[in-house]
Amino acid sequence: MNYSIISIVMLVAMTPALANAQKKPVDPCETQANTVEINECLGNRLEARDKALNAAYGALLKRLDASDPADGVDYQSVKRQLVDAQRAWISFSKNDCNARYELYAGGTIRGAVYAGCMIAHTERRTNDLRRWMSTN
Repeated sequence: MNYSIISIVMLVAMTPALANAQKKPVDPCETQANTVEINECLGNRLEARDKALNAAYGALLKRLDASDPADGVDYQSVKRQLVDAQRAWISFSKNDCNARYELYAGGTIRGAVYAGCMIAHTERRTNDLRRWMSTN
């Protein structure tokens, strides 16, 4: 049997599977029919990301509570600074995204711009807190 023919047949048979494997997953918020649906989808996504952020933040605070006092670290001071940093991050994120919202004040896209901005900030902060927790 000719191996070249078998190879070609297998390649042709695999082409649809390879094409599907390379397709980017569809973002459900991009398939909505109108601005209201897009904003609702992004709002739900932001809510989910915010829950993940709060879980990471809470876990880090608990880890600092359970840290070894014999190592000489003032964990109460570390926690206070973390709380201050989180408050500053909240203020920064809201101000940054509010500025973007105002930039698009005349358009219906402004809600999506704000939500997208907050989602991006929230995902970054969550990842930062998780990395910090994994190194602590």
